[in-house]
Amino acid sequence: MILGQRIKEEREKNDWTQDQLAETLHVSRQAVSKWENGTAYPDIDRLIQLSDLFNITLDSLIKGDQDLQRKIVIGSDNHSQTNLWDFMNARGWVMLFLIVCVICWAFVKINP
Repeated sequence: MILGQRIKEEREKNDWTQDQLAETLHVSRQAVSKWENGTAYPDIDRLIQLSDLFNITLDSLIKGDQDLQRKIVIGSDNHSQTNLWDFMNARGWVMLFLIVCVICWAFVKINP
């Protein structure tokens, strides 16, 4: 079962119209319609709201929708693709501190 079908099924179990669900979630009726038709997906915050609203687990809400599961990124490994310039911009102060420490240590070793 895909997410859209699941949303529609849960909405109908509660005897809610698309308008009522949209109002509860602070979205347009068109957004709910697109979710149910599978032409759009709710964002993660809305998925959590839907899960709470329908009193079902997030897992049970999205399981079975392989497209959505592929689109959800829990954590990304962007740091492995960071170039030296980005690394220095993000962590430059740490690098500067370490360089100063190494220079001071070397100076103390050379001049006891």
